[in-house]
Amino acid sequence: MIKNLLWNPDVPIVRRADENDVYKILMMYLIWKYYPNLRVKFGFKNRTKTVVLSEYVDLLELQEQLRETAKLQFTEEIIAVYRTWDMFPEDFLQALADIKLSAPTVYKEDGQLKIDIEGLWFEVTLWEIYILCTVSELYGRARARAESITEAALWKQGNILLSEKIKLFKANPDLRIAQFGLRRRFSVLWEDHITERLLTECPGVITGVSNMYIADKFGMPAQGTNAHELPMALTALARHEGPEAMRSAPYKVLDLWQSLYGHKSLIMLDDAYGSEIFRASLPRKFTVDYRGFRHDSGDPVQYGEAVIAFYKEHGIDPTSKIIIFSDGLSPMIAIQLLEHFRGRINIAFGMGTNLTNDLGLMHALSLVMKIVEAAGNPAVKLSNNLDKATGPEDEIAYVKHVFGYTNTARQAVKY
Repeated sequence: MIKNLLWNPDVPIVRRADENDVYKILMMYLIWKYYPNLRVKFGFKNRTKTVVLSEYVDLLELQEQLRETAKLQFTEEIIAVYRTWDMFPEDFLQALADIKLSAPTVYKEDGQLKIDIEGLWFEVTLWEIYILCTVSELYGRARARAESITEAALWKQGNILLSEKIKLFKANPDLRIAQFGLRRRFSVLWEDHITERLLTECPGVITGVSNMYIADKFGMPAQGTNAHELPMALTALARHEGPEAMRSAPYKVLDLWQSLYGHKSLIMLDDAYGSEIFRASLPRKFTVDYRGFRHDSGDPVQYGEAVIAFYKEHGIDPTSKIIIFSDGLSPMIAIQLLEHFRGRINIAFGMGTNLTNDLGLMHALSLVMKIVEAAGNPAVKLSNNLDKATGPEDEIAYVKHVFGYTNTARQAVKY
């Protein structure tokens, strides 16, 4: 069934300020409390090198969409929802209500689409998800026009593929996933549609939704952890202090996060500068206090085995801890991981693009919007997969040296 199609150039793609991932608000509280004056820069990157986005996305249309997004504000209705979470002080909620966004800069460079935004970290960070879901939808519309594919045909095929996923979920009732698909969704209506179908046809499978608006609409928990931008920013900020301060920055993130949030939110994202390197110097306090890890790059089975071995080496029962897998998951991959690790460690799944942008007749792109500077210093991420690394080549080489990173693994990022 197709209803109320929204491929309408007169309708903004992002309609509400809370149409963003919950981890943004969680990170914004940390930023507001500890780094309220830090200035940063974010930059857009298309990691799908076979597609030249500027051939599909009209710059004027994109600029108009982003200008509309910049007008959005955190209304009292939205703030009231955050207040029910009982996580934030009133002065932070007021700071959210006072935000007035400036639109990013959109241009072409060497034929590639470029999007930059600079300013206070507390405000600029919101643009990551707004930009990604906007570009993803504009690309989908343009690609469909270029290939004479109707939106009706895409919905029809997408529903067929979604029905196959639902069959898998029903056949594996102990599989639980969070819907993490906002950033690279096919369209705003498709994310709404797939969430409704999943909740209706296989209730209990979806434990939460990262999109705060969709979560609230369907009465679901808004679920998310934190992102690479925290260690990236703090590592860049520490650069003037020297290599030791840079190496300590990812653990400072853990300390600050724990100072704000309770046990349920204590999940480590360990791969910004290599997971093995991170765990090798991880203070025992965090090993004990944090619930577990989120996997976002590298072979998931190897990663899980390494985490289990790590906990055993430290005298901790792995079945008391958790791994959240969130890297390019499909239902079949999740089922395989569930079977492989059953009874050995708790596992959960954050499934995104393969839910919200799997319509068969075209493929989702690997789009990212990453922090590229903090306080004027370059921000770098290495990842366990060097195809996910971000930053200038000379800076990547320097950060590899600082952290002792020797991994050479590369795998094209596909969904």
